[in-house]
Parts: sequence; C-alpha cells; structure tokens
Amino acid sequence: MDNKEYDILARGFIIFSFFALSYMLWPFVGIIALAVAVAYMTKPLYDLLKPKFGRSYGAIICLLGIVIPSLLLVVLVAEDVITFLLSLDIESILSSITPLLSSMGYLGVPQSDVSKPVTDIWSVSKPLLNNLATQISGIPSILMRLLFLSFMTFYFLKDGDKIKDSFLLYVPKEKKRNAEIFVYELHKAFKTLFIGNAVTSVIVGIISIIGYWIIGIPNPITLGALSGILNILPIVGGWTIYVPLTIYYLLTGEIVKGVLLGLFGIVFLSLAPDFAIRPRVISKDGDLHPALVLIAFLIGPLVFGIPGLAIGPIIVGSAYAIHKVRRRIEIEE
Repeated sequence: MDNKEYDILARGFIIFSFFALSYMLWPFVGIIALAVAVAYMTKPLYDLLKPKFGRSYGAIICLLGIVIPSLLLVVLVAEDVITFLLSLDIESILSSITPLLSSMGYLGVPQSDVSKPVTDIWSVSKPLLNNLATQISGIPSILMRLLFLSFMTFYFLKDGDKIKDSFLLYVPKEKKRNAEIFVYELHKAFKTLFIGNAVTSVIVGIISIIGYWIIGIPNPITLGALSGILNILPIVGGWTIYVPLTIYYLLTGEIVKGVLLGLFGIVFLSLAPDFAIRPRVISKDGDLHPALVLIAFLIGPLVFGIPGLAIGPIIVGSAYAIHKVRRRIEIEE
C-alpha cells in the first residue's frame, strides 16, 4: 500500500467515523446544545472559581450550586407557566373587557371583530402549549435528560479549551488563521446570546417575581417568569406583561396598584435591563443585530421546541461568525 492509497483510506475512515458519530449523537443534539448554552451562562462564575479550586472542582461547584438547582427551577416554573396559560378562558376575558373599553371610547369596533382574531390565535397556540405540557410532565425522562445535560455541562466547562484545540488540530495550516477568527467570533456571538441576553433575562425574571409579589399581583412567579422569558426578545420585552396588567388595574379602579405596577415596570423591566443590567453583563462590542437575536430565541423554539432555545442561538451564532470571517478576509485583501 503506497502513501496515496493510505491517505484515501484514512480520509474515508475519518469521514465514516464523523457520520457514524453524528448519527449516534443526533437524538441528543438538543441536550448537547442546551449543555453548550448552560456552560456559557455559567462560565463567568467558573472563571472566578477555577484559579482557586482548579478545573474539576470549579466545574463541580458550578454544577451543584448553580446549574442543577436552576434547571430544576426552570422545569417547575415552565410547568406552572404552561398550566396557567392553558387555564385562561380567552373568550370570557374578551367578553368582559371589550364592552368596558368600547363604552369608554377606547375601541370603536364591534366585539366580534376584536375577539375573533385573538380566539383564532389562541386556537393555534393551545396545541403547542399542550405539547410542551406533555413534554414537561414526563418526569422520569426529564430527570434522565437533566443528568445527561449536567454531565455534558461539566465537561464543556472543564475541557472547553481542549475541545477548541482539538477542532483546530484538524484544520489545514493555510486555513488555520480563518478557523481561529471563526472560533473567536463564535465565542463573541455566544457570549452575547447566552451570557448577555439569557443572564439578563434571568435577572429580570427574579426582579419581576419580587416586584409583583411586593405589589400584590396574583401568580407572581408565573408572571415574573414570563417577564424574564419575554425580555430575551427584542421589541417584545417585559412590557407585554406589566402594561396590560397596569391598564386592567386602572380600569377596574385599583389606581394605587396600577400606578405602582406601571412605575415598577418602566424603571425595572424596561429601562434597567437595557441601561443597567445588560451593559454590565457583557461589553458592547459583542452585540448582535436585534433581528438576529429575535430569530435565535423566537424562531428556534418554534422549530425545535424547548431545545430550540439553545439550538437557535447556536445556528445564528455560527452563521454570524462565518459572516465575520468572510468580512475579515475581504478587509485584509
């Protein structure tokens, strides 16, 4: 066997191994993507713990102290949110509010013209929520997935640099510079998507829960979790929760509660995330266009379900990194 035949055989074996590994991991691609997201969200804390406790113990502390409790809390809150949404009687709510608004002159259209589009949207959304509720209710399956997710997160935290070096090892020398730029831009994009937006969302969710509880809003955990989740999305944001509630309380005569909720929402849920929280979580140079963030966190879950919260940002971040590499090449030429 000469060198040429050996090279052909070796390349064939590498290609076969790659596709075989991809086929084996495909059912778990959602869990792996979520592990990447969780590892990135936990990385700032891990970087602080690593010099003092080492790579392994630093990752274990992050896992036991932050990741596992947070994942369990997310599952419980998600189940509560979906149960709350499924319990809403949209037609009854519309039939109560629309006549009131019409009589006060806020709406100059018949009730049927308002209620029909909302009812149609709800009829489409409810099966999706039922599907999510079914996924969350499978507790044994979820525990197994959480266990696998925890192990993957541990190794991504502990050996993330080694994974990057292994990737660069298989890149030809003449393409290594472009590959290094790609990895760098991918890291910046993931920092923006996972650390910048996701961590900000968690902080806003916690602030929302505390604020709603102090003001006396019913279901503060559910509404606070929704405020945090919606804060990820550009334009949408937490105002989609507190503005309708504020209007409702003002119209029903609870002026003090409505004013307090409105002020709390403007200061802590609209201004603070963009001007105080997010700039301190991540620097400005890594920001993506808001449209890309919207595609990552809104379209991803619609296409891939719950894992889409991680798969969407990974796809968008990878495409953005490829674009940056191409742009850098054109500038250098």
